[in-house]
Amino acid sequence: MALSSLGHVYTAIGDYPNALASHKQCVLLAKQSKDQLSEARELGNMGAVYIAMGDFDNAVQCHEQHLGIAKALENKREEARAYSNLGSAYHYHRNFDKAMSYHTHVLELAQELEEKSIEMRAYAGLGHAARCMQDLERAKQYHEQQLSIAEDLKDRAAEGRASSNLGIIHQMKGDYETALKLHKTHLAIAQELNDYAAQGRAYGNMGNAYNALGAFDQAVRYHRQELQISMEVNDRASQASTHGNLAVAYQALGAHDRALQHYQNHLNIARELRDVQSEARALGNLGNFHCSRGEFPQAVPYYEQYLRLSPDLQDMEGEGKVCHNLGYAHYCLGNYHDAVKYYEQDLALAKDLHDKLSQAKAYCNLGLAFKALGDFTKAEECQKYLLSLAQSLNNAQARFRALGNLGDIFVCKKDVAGAIQFYEQQLALAHQVKDRRMEACAYAALGATYRLVQKYDKALGYHTQELEVYQELGNASGECKAHGHLAAVYMALGKYAMAFKSYEEQLELGQKLKDPVVEAQVYGNMGITKMNVGVMEEAIGYLEQQLATLQQLSGNEALMDRGRAYGNLGDCYEALGDFEEAIKYYDQYLSVAQSLNRMQDQEKAYRGLGNGHRAMGSLQQSLVCFEKRLVVAHELGECGSKAQAYGELGALHSQLGNYEQSISCLERQLAIARDTKDKLLEGDASCGLGAVYQAMGEYETALRCHQSDLEIAEEAGSPARQGRAYGNLGLTYESLGNYERAVVFQEQHLSVAAQTNDLAAKTLAYGSLGRTHHALQNYSQAVMYLQEGE
Repeated sequence: MALSSLGHVYTAIGDYPNALASHKQCVLLAKQSKDQLSEARELGNMGAVYIAMGDFDNAVQCHEQHLGIAKALENKREEARAYSNLGSAYHYHRNFDKAMSYHTHVLELAQELEEKSIEMRAYAGLGHAARCMQDLERAKQYHEQQLSIAEDLKDRAAEGRASSNLGIIHQMKGDYETALKLHKTHLAIAQELNDYAAQGRAYGNMGNAYNALGAFDQAVRYHRQELQISMEVNDRASQASTHGNLAVAYQALGAHDRALQHYQNHLNIARELRDVQSEARALGNLGNFHCSRGEFPQAVPYYEQYLRLSPDLQDMEGEGKVCHNLGYAHYCLGNYHDAVKYYEQDLALAKDLHDKLSQAKAYCNLGLAFKALGDFTKAEECQKYLLSLAQSLNNAQARFRALGNLGDIFVCKKDVAGAIQFYEQQLALAHQVKDRRMEACAYAALGATYRLVQKYDKALGYHTQELEVYQELGNASGECKAHGHLAAVYMALGKYAMAFKSYEEQLELGQKLKDPVVEAQVYGNMGITKMNVGVMEEAIGYLEQQLATLQQLSGNEALMDRGRAYGNLGDCYEALGDFEEAIKYYDQYLSVAQSLNRMQDQEKAYRGLGNGHRAMGSLQQSLVCFEKRLVVAHELGECGSKAQAYGELGALHSQLGNYEQSISCLERQLAIARDTKDKLLEGDASCGLGAVYQAMGEYETALRCHQSDLEIAEEAGSPARQGRAYGNLGLTYESLGNYERAVVFQEQHLSVAAQTNDLAAKTLAYGSLGRTHHALQNYSQAVMYLQEGE
């Protein structure tokens, strides 16, 4: 008896090795004195300690030996106790079906024995198992029967436990008021019985209910009381889960540092207790915490540690969720191959569980990852699986999502007509189910697609309908987005005043919503609008406001937006001729792009730096930047970027007098233009080559290049390019001493410049005409042209 009591004390203080040793000695003594009943009970106690240690196999072995002895003794009460312990063990192992069957045996024996206390225990076990199987209605019935028996027996402690269980069920069903009443009853009983630990559990459950109600201050208050009690009674397991609950409440209150500290405490205690289930919960929560803040690199290791524990957890559903979250984190980090890997694991688990809704989610995200990888065939296949699952589940939301995703894939495939068909099906579905939000989303998608194919009237029509729906719904967030969409169409139309007005409306709504993400985005767009109309000082003001707003945000996206704002500020200062300031901002843009490994942004930053250094006369530094830009363009593999990089590098080499390297770069640009059948680019390359050959004194080759540029410009109907070619042909003939031909071409150059009102081109043409007439000794005409040019 002393050893048994000692074992219970060791268990209570969490010293499981000593608890196990005490109960083992007890079993040996019981065997020696042939006391089979004591032996059976002590085996049951050993099983309970093994469960606390996470050793499921040894626990089941002990409980089965307990059951065997009870059956041999034909002791129905002891048999019921053994079945109850086996039910708890299988519950811990998350095999709820088996737990149910053992608790059902307990119930049958209790009814046969007419033992109400055992019957009450059976209902408690059945209720817990039903709750974990998400069968809340059945769980509620079992716990109501548990409560009814406790009241009949006038067993106040049992009444408190049953009220607590029922409260949890009501909370899970969303009936928070009833849940709180039941938890308050539990608290009152625990206070009446001076049961400190039970008071702690009641405070914890009340905290959870307040958390679910969104009353996070109240939740924190109750969880802190729970934590205080669990520390005083040294209940480490309770401390662990309370830290987890406090973290959730602090996170909701925006106290992120405190939340992180409590999540970390939960993890540390769970590891100290070697409680794998609790450790897994803490790891999942830490991953979710970082994910919700956009801190994906920090989230990934926690999810990976969770998956390493998953063989011991036997929780396929939980494993699936973590695979899903890991896939999402990798997707957000741009690691699309890893995203595919984890979404495929998520899908396999959902199939094993025959969980159609989880399969649908996995197919949806797997399709998005394939789309990001450019594998449109697999992406389309996944979204079609999502569509058929949505139809079999009769889930309109999922059907709508699948149609939208299919539309997006067709946009990527440049099949705009196909995309529009899917978006129109979305709109029809929205009308059919009378869902106005869906309707607005479909209008948004249709508007964006028509903007893509430059059918701006239709785009404006759809975005106007989108705005009207959101205004009718009083949905400020949707209204905010719609103003942004309308502004984008006005920007594309070059109606900058209208665009700016829409952005002002969007900003006002963003400020009302206290949404710094929207505010920052709008300030950035307002800055770009001002850049487009050439009001650089005002643009700088808005871009600086964007940067100030972004300071409030964390995560990679906010950091990237900050980088792009630096890039835009660089463009503004470059346009104002303040190249030193421009270089400073391009440098900041580059360091952000490199830290996030965003190649496209690195390319833009190198280009800005190259142009800035060239304008300052630092041609060698400019060369380094343009060469790095070319390397990045090759890594990106985009023909347009490569061609542009070769062109700029070629022009710089020419300026440095490296004519051979210049020709090599410009010929690479020309080859890309011909491969991609880009006539305008071919014209640019020919123009660049003509200038180099002219500088080298190879005038005949230069003439051929400029003639080719002129033919392409005439074919494309581009006056500006025609003017450029006329001017270059005039300069080459001037260099050849053929002044009459030079005059003809420069007069055509001047005529085009006058039509397009291009002041820079007019100045160049007047200058050339002045020089040529001077060479022809037509001095009065030379003076006239040079005065015009001045």
